[in-house]
Amino acid sequence: MAENNPPVSTRRGDDGTTTLLGSGRLRKDDPRIAVLGEVDEASSFLGLARTEAGEGELGSVILDTQRLLYRIMGDVAMPKEPNAVGEEDLRRVEELLEEWRSRTELPREFVVPGESRLGALLDVARSVVRRAERALVAAGYVEAHPQAVRTVNRLSDLLYILARAADGRSTPSRG
Repeated sequence: MAENNPPVSTRRGDDGTTTLLGSGRLRKDDPRIAVLGEVDEASSFLGLARTEAGEGELGSVILDTQRLLYRIMGDVAMPKEPNAVGEEDLRRVEELLEEWRSRTELPREFVVPGESRLGALLDVARSVVRRAERALVAAGYVEAHPQAVRTVNRLSDLLYILARAADGRSTPSRG
């Protein structure tokens, strides 16, 4: 079985570089590598949230969001290829925003995360998505991948709403 598994450690990164598709070897502190790390971390936290959400509607939205984040990573990793994230992705996230906003009671005051485990996991993912957005901007992707940047901006809003939906009505930590 081990013979059929691809290698996990190539040791080529021991010199502080990594391979980025279409860009060759880059230093691990390159802004593009930072963006990929931030988006990957957001997807990982969403994976934790998805295990808590289960297989229902919310779990499906989370999985779709993870898949969208991987397409954003593809745009960053392969700058010479056509953008995978487009206007239809932005439209879909905005539709989800409106749909979940219409059926979720949103607080008018500050919310301290932690009313529910799922809500807290979604809040962590939201804050990492916001960091990923800042990394996208810092790496100069506003011009090269405008739909990806706009979509990530909306994703943080969507994750806020999903976290409040997961928390339900009982939110004594507000204010």
